[in-house]
Amino acid sequence: MITGNQHTLIDTPPELRLQLVREQVSYIDQVLLTHEHFDHVGGLPQLEFFVRFSSKHLLPVYTGAQTIATVKQQYAFMLDTLDIHLLEAFETLSFDGVDYTALPAEHCKDSYGYLIEVTQGEPTKPRTSRTAYFPDTGALSPATLEYLDGLDNLIIDSTYSGKNWMPKTHHSIDDAIALAERLQPKQTYLTHLAMHFDEPITLVELEQKLATHTTPIGVAYDGLTIEL
Repeated sequence: MITGNQHTLIDTPPELRLQLVREQVSYIDQVLLTHEHFDHVGGLPQLEFFVRFSSKHLLPVYTGAQTIATVKQQYAFMLDTLDIHLLEAFETLSFDGVDYTALPAEHCKDSYGYLIEVTQGEPTKPRTSRTAYFPDTGALSPATLEYLDGLDNLIIDSTYSGKNWMPKTHHSIDDAIALAERLQPKQTYLTHLAMHFDEPITLVELEQKLATHTTPIGVAYDGLTIEL
């Protein structure tokens, strides 16, 4: 979630309500979805009664064509609470002074990561913070990589430890480290971890492994806050 004067939520996982309660979030202004899989859209129905009884305004949702089709099929009962917008690849949306560019991910049809940019400072000396968020993806295409120079933060899929069982649609931890070393962001965060596949690794062991690299790499966790 990107918070300022507004709350912009990226994805709605099945445990969404518990996360919002933990973080004391009482309203959502808009939702961006990365793709159609249940672990990223399964919590959408938990926003239904927030819309009906609290906000009383349609909730804007932005995503690709395949995800729209899935939402309409699986959650038809709540379509009257949603204002769904088709988001094209490389399209940029702006909310609350933050730009979100939908970058194609290599995962499933019409799946995206987001380049999140915030420009601050004096008009004569502006500075743009750049954060790339790819919770599910295999090796990124050259067209997407062109957008990822000069990153402040890279938040990247690191599903597998050891062998990558699904290299076309996911990164392993080693793949994510290699991408970080290639792009050289100021900080990288590993996310979407399944550290029991293929070679189990503990958090302590993983942090020790990451400490051997000169590129700053950390492990994402619930409640992590990053200043943009």
